[in-house]
Amino acid sequence: MTSATGQQHELHYTSALLGELRATIAQVGASLRQMSVGSIEIVQGFAADQPAPYCAGAVMSPWPNRIDGGKWVYQGQELQFNLNIVSQQNANHGLLLDYPYELISRTPHSVTLGATIFARQAYPFVVETTVTYALGENGLIVTHSAINRTDADAPYAVGGHPYFKFSQVDPTELVIKSQAKTRTTVNERQIPTGEEPTLATQFDLRDGVRLPDVFIDQDFTDLERDEVGHAHTYLLAPDGRGVDVWQDASFKHVVIFTPGFFPTEDGGHTYAAAVEPSTAAPNAFNTGKNLIWLKKDELFTASWGVTPLV
Repeated sequence: MTSATGQQHELHYTSALLGELRATIAQVGASLRQMSVGSIEIVQGFAADQPAPYCAGAVMSPWPNRIDGGKWVYQGQELQFNLNIVSQQNANHGLLLDYPYELISRTPHSVTLGATIFARQAYPFVVETTVTYALGENGLIVTHSAINRTDADAPYAVGGHPYFKFSQVDPTELVIKSQAKTRTTVNERQIPTGEEPTLATQFDLRDGVRLPDVFIDQDFTDLERDEVGHAHTYLLAPDGRGVDVWQDASFKHVVIFTPGFFPTEDGGHTYAAAVEPSTAAPNAFNTGKNLIWLKKDELFTASWGVTPLV
């Protein structure tokens, strides 16, 4: 029987620092479906034979988040993408969510998958993309690449959509923490209307908030970065253990989504925390906010990763 999410790429690595690391990458959407350190599950996963709920783990390309009405203007012509959030009349999370990526290479601890975005009426470009998942001493590194094979410059952005947990702790006790200074404000259809400081608002996550205390479905930017240019979002247990999701300087945004209704494999629901590193803002095809324009044969690469804190 063929799995709903395609071939499963199971990775493992023994870290001197962390112990036994495991991850499973599904072919459809190149999705991060499972990750664990020792006996602790740190990705809120889903069964291989069910479609990924709420875009879990998938690569979002050539745009993350939303395009207003699925419309954008290129060379004076209005182009229309299919709408996949009909209730909000938006095109969401790119063109590769359900794409069965091709295997390019793999080792016991890494896999590289590829998908070509072929030209279509609403996106008249050919962009070759890859994503590499690699386990190592400090956890998981995810590296995206894109090459424009079109004569014209191609608009491009990318993001990840993993959900996290810490299986040794009740999810209602977990805290999401970020040093992001700015939040993208949106209308009732979640289309950006502006930006505002997070300081002294319910979205000030510097000290952390418990998942049940504030529902978050927000894009954040102006991210504080460490000495190597990485920004960090944390999901932490009361004792300080948890997950550090880092993103390099190409990822200028992070979307945080904290549903209390993520479906479990036994038919129930649970809290989970999606931390979505994104290179561009929502609706960037219309606003241009951090949108990348790739020249012909130009190579773009960017990385984010997951460091277990155990």
